[in-house]
Amino acid sequence: MSSIYKRASDGVWVGVVDLPKVDGKRKRKPFYVEGEKSDAKAKRILESKIRELEYQLENNIYRDPGNSTIKSLISEYNEHHKDIAVTTQALHLMYERKHICPDKGGLGYVKLKDVVPAMIEKFYQAKMTGENKLSSNTIIKLHSFLHAAFQFAVKNRMVLVNPLDAVKCPKKVKFKPRIPTDAEFFTLLETSKGTFDEVAILLAGGLSLCRGEICGLKWSDIDWENQNVTVEETHVHFDKNIRKEPKAEARHRTMYSPKFILDTLQKYKSSLKNPGTYICEYKPDAYGKHFKKLAEKYGMQGLTLHKLRHFNATLMMKLNVPDKVGAGRTGHSQLSTYQEVYLHATQDSDKIASDKIDNFLQLH
Repeated sequence: MSSIYKRASDGVWVGVVDLPKVDGKRKRKPFYVEGEKSDAKAKRILESKIRELEYQLENNIYRDPGNSTIKSLISEYNEHHKDIAVTTQALHLMYERKHICPDKGGLGYVKLKDVVPAMIEKFYQAKMTGENKLSSNTIIKLHSFLHAAFQFAVKNRMVLVNPLDAVKCPKKVKFKPRIPTDAEFFTLLETSKGTFDEVAILLAGGLSLCRGEICGLKWSDIDWENQNVTVEETHVHFDKNIRKEPKAEARHRTMYSPKFILDTLQKYKSSLKNPGTYICEYKPDAYGKHFKKLAEKYGMQGLTLHKLRHFNATLMMKLNVPDKVGAGRTGHSQLSTYQEVYLHATQDSDKIASDKIDNFLQLH
């Protein structure tokens, strides 16, 4: 049995459906529509929701969420999605434990039946303005994960609709990398001679390897005779250190290496008493912190190892390396991504073009 009425106290339209009794107790499922200027439209929305629920009840496919919480939903969702990449699993667990269901606060203990879009938007706002601020791009990724979890709940009849459908997300911020200058790059290189830091700086700034690729690089990945370096493994850190194949086919690549880089690698290997399997003996997170301190020592605030990869990409553009070749060496599967991220940073090349045009005009 169902009913629809307009609540006199606040003008909100309400639809109610009687659910099967549990332990002899009557249960009802309410629906609400507010903010609609047209009463007729509000009634149609409620009628649609009621028909959907009655269909589920008649066909025995309705699943009452009861006292299920967001925490239990997230746990069940993660349990049913173990066929994804191990790094994605780790990322989802991090979202669950650190942001959605921490020991204190968070959304974890909110019941599914009580979740409304405004609640999620308030949660996002708090994450963007709290002590450990999250960027809008991180919020977008978090939203994607939560939306998928609630879609799983809809599919399994835990909820009727996905409340995340109506949530307003922050706009994506265009990525503007902090590009090291030529002077900064050579300062780091000169002051780290003979150490692993010199090797890491050249692999990032000369071959465009990211931290995970540097930490996953083996001595056997270097073909000294043919002057090739092959990337076939990454070593990444979430809540634990993980060794895996590159996440995209384009990142699994073989590149010609400048002889200067290979000579430096050979000298470094010769300096080791017992070279191991991997060129880097640091764990990725530990080396990232070490490099940041190294950069700060020379007044390069905000410079990370990954930003030397950006230096390499812009260097190739300045040297007029074709974009397709540059994208292949950096491991970008989409040429447009490579161009969008780095073209704005080639101000030196832009000035050279301007100077050439200026010289041409002054000659006539």
